[in-house]
Amino acid sequence: MATRAQLSQERSRQRRDELLTAAIALFSEGGSRAVTHRAVAARAGLPSATTTYYFESIEELIREALGAHVAQWIRDLDTLASGGSQHPLDLDRTSDFIAAVFTSRGADDAAIELSIFLAAAREPALRDLATSVVESLEALVTSLLRRAGVVQAGEVAGSVAALIGGTALNRQVSSASAEDEARALTRAIRDLVAARMLGSEVVDGALAELHPVTV
Repeated sequence: MATRAQLSQERSRQRRDELLTAAIALFSEGGSRAVTHRAVAARAGLPSATTTYYFESIEELIREALGAHVAQWIRDLDTLASGGSQHPLDLDRTSDFIAAVFTSRGADDAAIELSIFLAAAREPALRDLATSVVESLEALVTSLLRRAGVVQAGEVAGSVAALIGGTALNRQVSSASAEDEARALTRAIRDLVAARMLGSEVVDGALAELHPVTV
């Protein structure tokens, strides 16, 4: 049976988590300016003085809220990169898997993560968080592409990550279903990797055929 002290600690932890969740939601809606002590407490359904009890400043609250979200995101990516079978994959299955992983994340999660990247461009304190996510994302893509036989997987992983970021941005305004977005992302990844494997000479030749030289 839990002691009174243990119950008190658990309630305190829950309140703190509620404040972090509220701060993330407000940040995704309006950036750091939307995260105030009063607004966070109100969103969490707690007394207005609660935030100052748990956090010395609003900056500390924002850092911890975003840090917790990003840390979980990175753990998810690292688990995908290190887990599972190491048997070879074909490119189609690899592209399908990458697309499924990132379209399975809800639009709300995508909005939060996009907000972090946009804020990182203005707030140096957030740049390390954004950089860590990009590195983990590229590590996952690199791991999967290597299993698909892509020799220069590390070089193309950055471009694939950019496609994923573009898809996340598009999800905020697109009326397409998650399934349609996954199919479009799969095709884009497949075409990008295939072009890299074919080499620049083949690609340049194909592009030249779009505008043949006339005599």
